Amino acid sequence: MGRYTGILLVSDWDRTVTGPDRKVPPANTEAVLRFIAEGGLISIATGHGRMSHRSRWAELPTNAPHIVFNGAEIYDYREEKSLWQGPLPAESRALFTRLLETYPQLHFEIQCPAETYVFGEDHGLTEIMRRMGVPIRQAPLAEVPQPWLQFAVSGTPGGPDGGSKDWFRDTTPEADALFGGILEAVNAPGTGCYGSRSLPFLIEVQALGCSKGESARRLQGMLGCHTLVCCGDALNDLTMLRSADRAFMAGDGAKELLDMGFTVTAPSDVGVLADVIARL
Repeated sequence: MGRYTGILLVSDWDRTVTGPDRKVPPANTEAVLRFIAEGGLISIATGHGRMSHRSRWAELPTNAPHIVFNGAEIYDYREEKSLWQGPLPAESRALFTRLLETYPQLHFEIQCPAETYVFGEDHGLTEIMRRMGVPIRQAPLAEVPQPWLQFAVSGTPGGPDGGSKDWFRDTTPEADALFGGILEAVNAPGTGCYGSRSLPFLIEVQALGCSKGESARRLQGMLGCHTLVCCGDALNDLTMLRSADRAFMAGDGAKELLDMGFTVTAPSDVGVLADVIARL
């Protein structure tokens, strides 16, 4: 029995595990190794899919399965095994089709367990996914295989004009109106879907009941832990923060989260996980 036995720590990746430079601060790695040595379990919850997250999951020591597709899958990378999936419902096809027809200037992805199908404008995103090892496919919508675990709608960083200085945070009124309208359509009654605006220019959509928060609790139950600790930085982390027994947000996280009562940590370039573990 160690100091952290029975604690499951679930963290977002971008701008939580990593700093703005996309690198893991040494303080985080050192703290996580101490946490694991004292009996703690650590997982990552990310909007990335199984394949794109594989390119980086080993950059930080972890000893629990990871939550991918914003909560739609729990995947064990050590065993190369899916432990749970929550596919999008049949109604999502009609929603996806309507959005694709309404916003032809945007980039669309249907994310299946081991491959991604792309539609609409590219904006260079397909090449980014290829560099991360994601198999990219193109096919008529009717031929995209099931299950769909997530679909995404995105534009250029900072909105349609691409003018953002910090594409994780900065936005424009035009981007707010565009992606706010898409999010409203996704979360309307009857779609069977839950969407979050993960970045100013990105909407990610899963089935109802498949958020990061709900899957963090699922993983806690699988592992038999008594305490769930979560940390994140963006609006797609909100369900996870609200589900946690103890919730922490990065000091340089989204402004919308700052007044919600979560404990605010050091900025991401200093070491969010190091700060969280020091407080446990």
